[in-house]
Amino acid sequence: MALSHLFYKMINIIGLGATDQYGITLQALEYIKDENPNYLRTEKVDAIKKFIELNVKYNTFDYLYESEETFEEVYDKIVETLIEKSKERDINYFVPGTPLIAERTVLKLIEKKIDIHLVAGVSFIEHILNAVKRDPSTGFMLLDADDFTPFNINTKLDIAITQVYNMRTAVDLKLSLSEIYGDEYKVYFIKNAGLEDETVEYISIYEMDRIEYNHQCVIYIPKSDIVGFGDILNKFRKEDKKIDVDVEELIENLKNDLEELVAVDTNGESYIYDILQKIYNKNV
Repeated sequence: MALSHLFYKMINIIGLGATDQYGITLQALEYIKDENPNYLRTEKVDAIKKFIELNVKYNTFDYLYESEETFEEVYDKIVETLIEKSKERDINYFVPGTPLIAERTVLKLIEKKIDIHLVAGVSFIEHILNAVKRDPSTGFMLLDADDFTPFNINTKLDIAITQVYNMRTAVDLKLSLSEIYGDEYKVYFIKNAGLEDETVEYISIYEMDRIEYNHQCVIYIPKSDIVGFGDILNKFRKEDKKIDVDVEELIENLKNDLEELVAVDTNGESYIYDILQKIYNKNV
C-alpha cells in the first residue's frame, strides 16, 4: 500500500560497499558526514570503522536478529521503524554492499512507494568474482542460503550462494548440493571476500562441513553438465502449450507416479536424478 508523501520525509538508502572503510564511495561518505540521523541494518561490517573514525553517531538493527524469530520479521520491523522515523525528518539508512543486491529491506521499502533515494555502493559480487576469477557474462545466478531450495538450481550456470553463515546452514546446503552434483563435485568456499584476510578454498562438496563459517561466507558452484529439476522445467517452458486439462487430475496422477518411483527407488535419490536425466534428454 502506498503511503502519502505529505507525511513522510526522504529515506536515503546508501550502500557501504562490501569490504572495509576503504571501499566506501565518496558519495556515501558525504551522507555519513551530513546531519541526518543514521541507521545501519547491521554494524557487523568493516566499513563501521569510518563512522568510528569520524565520531559519527548511528543506530543499528542488530538487536532485531536476536529478538525476532524469522528474517522476514526482522526485515518488517526494520522497514516499520524507518518509515516511522521518516515522519520527523530525512534519514539515512546504510546497508552492506549496494542497495539493490540481496537487500530485502530495500525491496520492502520500494513496495511501500514512499520517497527513497538510492546511493549505489560496490557490491560483494564483484569481490566474489575476483576471488574465483570467473566471468559472469557466460551465465551466473545468485541465491540465498536462507531460502535455498534445490528446485532453484540451474546447473548450467555458475551459482553463488550467500548467507552461509554457520555450520547448520552449511550442513543443510551440503546435503542438498550432494544430491544434485554429487559428493565429489568441486566448489569454491570464500570467506571475507575483498578484505585483507580473504580466504578462497577449492573443495569437494562433502568437505563443506569441515570449515569454519562466519557472516561473510559464500559457496560458489561452477557450472556443470549435470541436470537439475529446474533445467527440466525450463526445457518444458520453451514450448508455450495451450491445452485444456483438469489440473487437479494431473497433480493426482503425478503424485501417484512419484509414489511408485519412490517405492522402487532402492538406490536413494540418485536413482530419481537418473530418471530426471532421461526426461531431460528426451525431446519435449
